[in-house]
Amino acid sequence: MATERRAGKSRRSTGARPDDVAPSPPTLARVIENLGPEVVELLAAPHGLDVPVAEIVIHDPVGGTPVAANDLVLGVGAGPGLDRATSVVLEGAECGASAVALKLDEHASGPLTEIANESGVALLRVPPELRWDQLYTLIRTSIASSGEPAAGAVGAVPVGDLFALANAVAAMVGGPVTIEDPQSRVLAYSSLDEPVDEPRRQTILGRRIPEPWMKRIRQAGVFERMWSTDEVVRFDGWESEGLRPRIVTAVRAGGEVLGSIWVQEGSRPLTASDEAALREASRIAALHLIRHRTGRDIERRMRGDALRSILEGRGPVDVVASRLSLPVGGCYTVVAFESDSADEADTAVRTERLTDIVSLYSEAFDRRAVAATIGRTVYGLLPSGESTGRTRLVGVANEAVTRARTTLKVGVRAGVGSTVNDLRSVPHSRWEADQILRVLAAGHPCEVGDIEDLRPHTILVELRDMASDRPHLRLGKVGVLVEHDRVHGTDYVATLRAYLDSFGDIPAASARIGVHPNTFRYRIRRLAELSRLSLDEPEERLVAELQLRLL
Repeated sequence: MATERRAGKSRRSTGARPDDVAPSPPTLARVIENLGPEVVELLAAPHGLDVPVAEIVIHDPVGGTPVAANDLVLGVGAGPGLDRATSVVLEGAECGASAVALKLDEHASGPLTEIANESGVALLRVPPELRWDQLYTLIRTSIASSGEPAAGAVGAVPVGDLFALANAVAAMVGGPVTIEDPQSRVLAYSSLDEPVDEPRRQTILGRRIPEPWMKRIRQAGVFERMWSTDEVVRFDGWESEGLRPRIVTAVRAGGEVLGSIWVQEGSRPLTASDEAALREASRIAALHLIRHRTGRDIERRMRGDALRSILEGRGPVDVVASRLSLPVGGCYTVVAFESDSADEADTAVRTERLTDIVSLYSEAFDRRAVAATIGRTVYGLLPSGESTGRTRLVGVANEAVTRARTTLKVGVRAGVGSTVNDLRSVPHSRWEADQILRVLAAGHPCEVGDIEDLRPHTILVELRDMASDRPHLRLGKVGVLVEHDRVHGTDYVATLRAYLDSFGDIPAASARIGVHPNTFRYRIRRLAELSRLSLDEPEERLVAELQLRLL
């Protein structure tokens, strides 16, 4: 970090407004208020909160990071302990930073709070579940939005309250509002007394635009124009079919599309001034959507950590169950997902996207469902019961696999474990789901496997594992044939397998391997002589069949 204290004007140009007056930077109090207590916790503020926040700076412990007065420093990589975090705080204070944000454990928080108070810099604690890139985007949008003039009542809406935001936009623009995510799922809607058409009513009830209307709106080019421009898009609708005119705009932050705001024409026609008001509201809405998404991401990560504890059989089940708001004694099914990818970095990205897809479909199945990643496998824990039925469970897995395969452009498979009667038995359901994945990865033609259908295959997988630990289980008369085929180039193992698979039916068995029945009979007699295998003995046939399956 730079060692000089810089005051007054920032070293970086922020650009001039039309009246050539630079906007005042937001205060630390405003930034903390926008972020909320679930994103940052204030530990120290020796100069109060009425200090400006100029820019966000990521601390670089190796190359040094130039910090100007009033910058907010993110201690990325400082770790939860005291040593490296102390140096970040002291360097931030020396440079005149407005605050330093760190991920701290309980042991470091107290001593570091004292150090921050003594050195004269505010200290913010960040939850470990929050990614630094999320925090950076959230603070950056908070700073940008704080510098914008408030759009009527919209600027006074508590950050993250999307329903209050929808009502504020509806009151300002003059028509019913829906706020949607990039997949056109409804996040919030206004509830003011305005006339609504049938498509809006169906959209709210179904939590997304009905597919017939979605198709027509897409064909009209509304989505293409909305996602490719910052302008408000006007859509005249089809009055004769009950779809009233609308205006819509995308909500963006740093070039990323966060969602959209739709305004239906209400009791009066929508005007150019309404479009300008919606454009202004969309800039303020960016912070709300990021805050909403970040809050959900934190909650999802915390639930994911709790699920990993259950899947691995760690910790007191009753405590973990309370974190997930799940009863210990409920019925649960584990579904495991895995994608095909050879590149390690590519696998990490695809696994993260696969987790999002599994979470989406699991929560659609049951809002209490939770997903988590262990290694390259994504697990969904689905609350289920006798009324659920295996067909519905497998159907959800099939839908998620189809969506993931289309989105990720790689093969995806899923294994559905058995339904267990309490959370303590969930590791067993997970083990079965993992075994199904092994069966599918070994070449089984299904994309989704159910333990109820593929249990014999998983038993063979377990027997192969046992045989790998106990090599003597592979020895015996089948082993003699394996060695003879290796040395002499014969096909006695394939002949024996065809014979057993065909229940001793010589014509059917010979057809399996494409030889004449007489030739097949000769081979059976010859392999029996070589190995001393008695095919008339049930025990010998059983052991031979098992050893062939273990090859």
